[in-house]
Amino acid sequence: EQIKKDISSTNKMYRLIQGDVGSGKTIISLLTVADFINTGFQCVIMVPTEVLAKQHFKYFEFYLSKLKIKTQILTSKTKNKSEIYGNLVSNKTNLLIGTHSVYNESIKFNNLGLVVIDEQHKFGVKQRINLIQKSLNCHTLIMSATPIPRSLSFALYGEIDVSTIKTKPKFRKEIITSIINTNKIEDLIDGVKRKIKNNEQVFWILPVIGHEENENENETVISRFEYLSKIFKNEITLIHGRMTKEEIDSNMNDFIKKKKMILVSTTVIEVGVNVPSATLMIIEDANKFGLSQLHQLRGRVARGNLQSHCILIHNKNLSEISKKRLMILKKSSDGFKIAEKDLFLRGSGDFFGTAQSGL
Repeated sequence: EQIKKDISSTNKMYRLIQGDVGSGKTIISLLTVADFINTGFQCVIMVPTEVLAKQHFKYFEFYLSKLKIKTQILTSKTKNKSEIYGNLVSNKTNLLIGTHSVYNESIKFNNLGLVVIDEQHKFGVKQRINLIQKSLNCHTLIMSATPIPRSLSFALYGEIDVSTIKTKPKFRKEIITSIINTNKIEDLIDGVKRKIKNNEQVFWILPVIGHEENENENETVISRFEYLSKIFKNEITLIHGRMTKEEIDSNMNDFIKKKKMILVSTTVIEVGVNVPSATLMIIEDANKFGLSQLHQLRGRVARGNLQSHCILIHNKNLSEISKKRLMILKKSSDGFKIAEKDLFLRGSGDFFGTAQSGL
């Protein structure tokens, strides 16, 4: 209703949908997109990763193809780019979904009416401006599960209208978050075995890929994968940024189709990935991640009706501020509260510049 009111007024909409992870922001954007296309406009959705672009493409096409709406996907790996560019100019494509490729200079729309930016905290300030400038008469809808301090500040100062989705879909259970020390890994592995026995899946996240970097890290994605492979044999798969697109897609699909039960990964799976049978999120070296990142990662579980857990693992020498941050996450599952605490710990960024944190 708030969005409909915005677009029927004489002003341009610039609205942030703040809804917690898994609260249904995507369906709101789908309904809005359908309204715009029904009125003859084109829409574009920008997302931060290829994994998320593909997931959105599948989701939007599933519903919109029934309404004879043509949706296309554009990422840096897309082969038929010139055909897509042509379809946008001739208005054959109604909705374009993609990564930052969608603000490429060579893209021209016939009649762009709405820009949707999903998981906006993943984009730089300049990237967002580039896309919005593609059509200065456009309405803009921004979605975020944890607004970064910059947009939170804007919200406080009235630059952006904010819609908040406070509730989760029915029957979702609260995630139980625990903080443990690295020397409890053995006990944790017993817990992982119980989850798998119950046909539930597990994410295991680390901040560093490993091998090439040699950063005197305790554990890396590769070393943890090697260690867990000895225990779980062929039930485990791996994703990180140095793999080819084909390897990432193939391993991700194995996990989504439940051919593999454990996914060891960097934060490439942080936003939007939807695997309802995943109920355990393990984040190693959790103190090395930002609060909003941890909150996003935790949101990859509890997307079905089963009880889910998030385990934050830290090493022994934790600073006071790191302890504070992990406790904030343990005590709260409200993305807005977490963002406010983050604002308090990090600073608000520049109001007139492009820095997104600091004072």
